[in-house]
Amino acid sequence: MTVDAQENAVPWKPRATPARILTAAADHIERVGLYQGDHLWQPGRMGNTAPCNLLHAWGRGVRAARPRWSERGEAWDVFQRALFDSLVVLSNEANGRPVSPARWRTLGLDEDAYRRTMLWCWTDTPGRTTAEAAALIRTAASLCRSDADHVTPGCPTLQNMV
Repeated sequence: MTVDAQENAVPWKPRATPARILTAAADHIERVGLYQGDHLWQPGRMGNTAPCNLLHAWGRGVRAARPRWSERGEAWDVFQRALFDSLVVLSNEANGRPVSPARWRTLGLDEDAYRRTMLWCWTDTPGRTTAEAAALIRTAASLCRSDADHVTPGCPTLQNMV
């Protein structure tokens, strides 16, 4: 079989979907636990085994779905859409409803920064548990098309944005 035939034999399938990002995040937080407190930035104690907040768990999910550095083009485009959509769906779920653009515009933030801040602050609400965090992430993952290739932006909650 020629090299061209080998490349065409297996259709390219993106690794990055919002559901995959969020499922990996839920798996991570269930494994390491939820961390609450004033001193979240502890470089010597962070990583694969240290308890984390919701934003850090989402970041671990993003790293799990990131294409290989050697891949070019479409894989990265799909990844960028999945990254954004997973952040939107998770922050909407943490908020309890779609987040209005007026909220980040009023504060002079961009959407990405506002949504990441929401995830950080959600964690520090007194009484949050690891099980609650994992359930929130898994619920957000269930809102995304889990088995479909993520080639067009938009999960169900994006259609409800005010």
